[in-house]
Amino acid sequence: MHRRGQRDPDAPDPGTSSTGAEASPPRPGTSRRQLLRGAGVAAALGAVGAGSLAGWKLAPPEADPRTVIPLWSGTVAYDARGTRILVGGRGVPLDVLPGTRLAVDLPDSSPVRRRAHRFDEGTAAWRERLTEALPQEPLLQDLAASALQDLWVLGDALPAPVAGWSPSWQHIWPRDAAFCAVALARVGHLDRAVDVLAHLQSLQARDGWFEARYDPGTDRAPDRRQRQFDGIGLLLWATAEVAAAAGRAGGDRQEIVTQRLTTLVTVSVDALRSSTQDGAGMPPVSPDYWERREHSVTLWTMAATLMGLRAGASLTEDPEVHLAAKTFTLLLEGTFGRGGYQRYRAGGGADSARALLDASGCHGVVPSGQLAALRHELARPGGGIAPGASWRADGVSWTPSTSLLGLALARTGEHAAAMGILRWLAEHRTAAGSLPEKVLFDGRPAEVAPLAWTAANVLLTLDALLRR
Repeated sequence: MHRRGQRDPDAPDPGTSSTGAEASPPRPGTSRRQLLRGAGVAAALGAVGAGSLAGWKLAPPEADPRTVIPLWSGTVAYDARGTRILVGGRGVPLDVLPGTRLAVDLPDSSPVRRRAHRFDEGTAAWRERLTEALPQEPLLQDLAASALQDLWVLGDALPAPVAGWSPSWQHIWPRDAAFCAVALARVGHLDRAVDVLAHLQSLQARDGWFEARYDPGTDRAPDRRQRQFDGIGLLLWATAEVAAAAGRAGGDRQEIVTQRLTTLVTVSVDALRSSTQDGAGMPPVSPDYWERREHSVTLWTMAATLMGLRAGASLTEDPEVHLAAKTFTLLLEGTFGRGGYQRYRAGGGADSARALLDASGCHGVVPSGQLAALRHELARPGGGIAPGASWRADGVSWTPSTSLLGLALARTGEHAAAMGILRWLAEHRTAAGSLPEKVLFDGRPAEVAPLAWTAANVLLTLDALLRR
């Protein structure tokens, strides 16, 4: 989708071979289940639920079944020196304590152990509620535990979680950070969530825009890639979600949160209103989660803009912002909606961005049938979905897109379908339990693991199921 924007999506990923000549051989033990082949593809979907999803079949995509991408790491963990390293895959071997991201020989006196313990303490109540709500789902409970560890290890002692720990992923993406902040607030780490948003607030330009990504050490963009407009709306949405979590915590916590993030709210709302003529015009053309230069506004950018306007209206209670959100809703429905919510206004095929609105709680825009159809329209042989219909036909499933769809289904009440996606994600983790960025045509996890955005989506989906 990404990832992370190092090249055009029609160019091969590092380590990818379209012919198989340079492809790495299958690695035993790299998946948490037996590899899915042939007739097993249908089983990879898990129980997709009753109703409109029950009778669907995977449409065989046009894919080169020989495309193989290596697993760069099985997880990220702290070694005996307290240094975060890549483990497994192309990383180093390391004995890790079960259920943690800590080396067995990490000293008891290490500050890392204390930080890990505090994080676990903060999520204990949420994990207990999950166990009570899903007592017959040990696989999903294990998935929750690993997603929590992935989110922790990629954000520990950093101003905000980085996307991953492989070299090109060790950066803070505003989009990923938005989802991570909401997930942190939901699982019991409200203060940490606010800290993440406050850090992004400090990076926001005066005109409201954000860079595509930031170096966590210097707070600067690591390269000259274009700025991305979607961060404005996504971080406004995250602020509203975190503020709501603070309100549920009671006392004056919500007021404290909104006061601390006042600049982010004010600057972002002004940027969205001015860039869309108070909701009456299209937002600027900008790269989105596909991380490539665009020549037309994408569905993702439209959805993120609407999310931001609605969140801004909620946070400010300003009638003019409410009107801008309503106006932009009509614009989205009258443009992208008329074309079936494809990647571009006039075409481009299905895009997993169609799930973004419902995943964020902006319901009533995308028809439920068009949301559910993504599971079929973007299906890949390994059981997940691609970012879009026009993405390269390599048979690779992308976990950020698949988990985003799961979150959207959970928030719209399609709980059985959402749980089916969660089971698929759980069954396609690495041997170390981390959620990878990609899953190959035969079910093997590939490339970067763990990925913070996928971990956040998983936790938010599970939290939505808790609230059903």
